[in-house]
Amino acid sequence: MTNSIDLRQLRYFLAVSEELNFGRAALRLHISQPPLSRQIQQLEEQLGVALFLRGKSGVTLTEAGLAFLPEVRLSLRQVDKAITVARAATGTEGGQFVLGYTTVFDRSAIPDVVDSLQQRFPEWRIISKGRHSTRLVRDIQNGNMDAAFIGLHTHTEGLTVETVLEEPLVVALPTAHPLAKKRRLSFDDLRNEALFWFERRLNPGFYDHCQAFFNRIDFKPNVVPEPPDHHILLGLIAQGQGFGLLPASLQKVKRQGVSFRALKEGDNKLSMGIALAYAQHNPSPVLRPFIELVRAKIRTAATGVSPT
Repeated sequence: MTNSIDLRQLRYFLAVSEELNFGRAALRLHISQPPLSRQIQQLEEQLGVALFLRGKSGVTLTEAGLAFLPEVRLSLRQVDKAITVARAATGTEGGQFVLGYTTVFDRSAIPDVVDSLQQRFPEWRIISKGRHSTRLVRDIQNGNMDAAFIGLHTHTEGLTVETVLEEPLVVALPTAHPLAKKRRLSFDDLRNEALFWFERRLNPGFYDHCQAFFNRIDFKPNVVPEPPDHHILLGLIAQGQGFGLLPASLQKVKRQGVSFRALKEGDNKLSMGIALAYAQHNPSPVLRPFIELVRAKIRTAATGVSPT
């Protein structure tokens, strides 16, 4: 019966899966080979499936073993994290809290709670990482990150998502371009201009959201590949190689030769939003206080009244 499976068996399974050799796995686990083989055999009997195909040249994972492996890795990571959390709750030892930020926005547009969080949990390491939204979501789902500020419309299966803010998109264009003389631009102004745009694989959800908007207004952008770094992007725009559609917060990134123009009313309905994403089952004692800090910052920004 599966309810008799213990953590030791899972760790043994992981070692054999990674070594694909019972002898090497036994050395890694500091045990002899016979008890390792017995534990794997018992695990297979309890599951009712074969996990390994055994041969003279070694072992390989069966289809069941291949399906079982990522779940075992995730389970063992969660167990290790739970142990850290339990020890940290006694106040005798801290841990680490990993927070992600999408690279699309200027971070000043997002509630800054790291200092407050660090003051509340001085024994903990608060680690910040900047990545594409899809990578941040994957890191949370895999248990490698506790929470992240991601772009809206990113696919977030299994996660809780709370909207933090929405920003209008603005046009970034070369200062020397004739259109820079206008105070506002329309998508009609952009029809014949090269437009830096990201690849769909980087964020299918947001890409499809934008494409649906373009289809509604019958706008077919003349797309050129967008570089991964916004500083490089602004440099290319300054050189006259194209236009960009960027969240308004990035206007704070000053670049000589680049001007920003708002979109005309009616064309400014395309926005880029930020949301806080996290897994409800995350046992970290830092997560709930972090979420409350973010919510308090949002309320303060909306009302102008600081929380008492």
